[in-house]
Amino acid sequence: MVYVSILPPSEVEQFYREYAFSTANLLNFSPASPFKNAGVIGLFTYMFLHASWMHLLLNAIALWGAGVIVEREIGSTRYGLVYLLSGVAAALSYSLIHTPSGDSLVGSSGAIFGVIALLFLLMPFKITFALIVPLPSVLVGIMLSAVEFSSFWLSTEPGVAHEAHLAGFVFGCICAFAIDRRRALKGLIIAAAVFVVLYYLGIHFRLI
Repeated sequence: MVYVSILPPSEVEQFYREYAFSTANLLNFSPASPFKNAGVIGLFTYMFLHASWMHLLLNAIALWGAGVIVEREIGSTRYGLVYLLSGVAAALSYSLIHTPSGDSLVGSSGAIFGVIALLFLLMPFKITFALIVPLPSVLVGIMLSAVEFSSFWLSTEPGVAHEAHLAGFVFGCICAFAIDRRRALKGLIIAAAVFVVLYYLGIHFRLI
């Protein structure tokens, strides 16, 4: 982002065209696509580009809140692999929905959702931050997945890749089971129980 900020305006757009993720480019639907230079590498490089400094800051805060805990728990190597592969899974899911769109995808949200999913299932009672509010990770996971699913289903925020966020989260859950199936299953049961309680309270107090 620092590099992009010092580029001449005429080169910024070209840089994003080369390194953002594009479905049209990946699947070669349009040889004349302006994203033709990104190729498969765009599956990885898009995670390190952001639409703005605010976009980067929000993702950095989210990653800090979950990432520090997860990396200490599973180690740097597995943490890095889950992060990158969740981002790739998010981009591929985006491409399935936006085929053969030439729209571009940038941002690390899909990868971060994969990390949050690990925290959600493997350490459901660890305290993390929903931006600035400290909460158990099971609540953060339930709230984020509910918001993302409803936003995707209702298409309330055009231009935000909620499908990529959900795909990253689902892939992270799969990774949690691969890392420790027993702990992940226990975390899933806890999450289901908490969800049922929240749903009952919502109905009882007429919040939903």
